[in-house]
Amino acid sequence: MRTALAALLALGLVAPWPARAADPIVCPEGTRPGVTEKAAEGTLRWCERPGPGGSIRHGPMLGSYPSGRRRFEVYFVDGTPRGPIRAWYDNGQASAIGETRPDNGTLTLRDEAGRRRAQIDVRARQVVTQAWDADGREEKYEEAKLAKALAANRDLSFIMNLFAVGIGIQ
Repeated sequence: MRTALAALLALGLVAPWPARAADPIVCPEGTRPGVTEKAAEGTLRWCERPGPGGSIRHGPMLGSYPSGRRRFEVYFVDGTPRGPIRAWYDNGQASAIGETRPDNGTLTLRDEAGRRRAQIDVRARQVVTQAWDADGREEKYEEAKLAKALAANRDLSFIMNLFAVGIGIQ
């Protein structure tokens, strides 16, 4: 078990805690940091490269809460979310952990207590969903019920949209 967790940590698929917003953004070669957006909800930073119609997001996009805790991390390739998607509640608990690839991806949603509440798997554009109640029992996946259970996740619709775009179903 320890070996498996160590492997996941090394791959960056599971983080023991979110990084701080003050951590520098590291942009891939040929890109530059985008203009940092600050709002009452926190800060948004990203990497971009020049494109024919303007800047194209390429590399990490990092969101943070006003508290300084990391809110989400998404990686873009040529303007499309690709690779890991991770998000956290302000209390430090993971709210979403997933990955996107063309026509494939997985997204696991958790509540503020860290309990797994839903998982969306897409393979060859076929969607399979699972859901669990607060006690960990499997239940029918219902978006309205899930939205209520995850009401504290203010980024849920944003993360779901990035996931859909990343796998090409939106």
